[in-house]
Amino acid sequence: MEWWQSFFDETTGQIMFYEEAWQRAEQSCDALVSLLGLAPGAKILDLACGPGRFAIPLAKRGFRVVGLDICEVYLEQARAKAKEHGLQIEFVHGDMRAIPFENEFDAVINLFTSFGYFEQEEDHLQVLREVHKCLKPGGRFLLELQNRDWLIKNFRPRNWQEYQNFFVLEESQMNFARNRIESRWIVLRGAERKEYTLSLRVFTLAELLELFAQAGLRVLGYYGGLHGEPFSLEAKRLAILGKRA
Repeated sequence: MEWWQSFFDETTGQIMFYEEAWQRAEQSCDALVSLLGLAPGAKILDLACGPGRFAIPLAKRGFRVVGLDICEVYLEQARAKAKEHGLQIEFVHGDMRAIPFENEFDAVINLFTSFGYFEQEEDHLQVLREVHKCLKPGGRFLLELQNRDWLIKNFRPRNWQEYQNFFVLEESQMNFARNRIESRWIVLRGAERKEYTLSLRVFTLAELLELFAQAGLRVLGYYGGLHGEPFSLEAKRLAILGKRA
């Protein structure tokens, strides 16, 4: 079993998708739309949509949105949230290595470090080839994830954080031979204790640019975040904008 098959559940969802995270997504949506250069009513695929924190505010702005995720728990939450807001959003259970659409979307987004999950290197290229397949000719793709260089510079092997009523101890090590961050989460809530592991492939900008090229995605620009900030060693995030060639 791969780590992501057991990591994403209701508990980790409450930790990652707390109220402030939803607010930040809402505040970033207009910048996201501007960066993508989307026309009103464009059709967007939110790849690894989670509980819908970007899909829902995008649908509120009049875009036609489809969300795809591997975690059925998050999809159920997303469907309930969309219904609560009276929004028509299709949420699909699926694997990003086999996206069940072709030539359909004006834009695909993959945000919040939802890339680099797989053990096999060729799977990451396969994801980008699937993105290319499901985009319309000229459609755009935005990938947003952690900046590997900032992460290494500011690496902390042990980190305690509090999220609402959870305490999370994260123990991490950098596997330089494989360019992966391997972590263990110990999650405490009252007397309850859970443990999770994750192994995330972290990419240099050069590696990602090469993957885009191999997948037939022409890079239009890269930034230090969704607001189009300049990319540098000091940027916590990396956003790459590509176009189906």
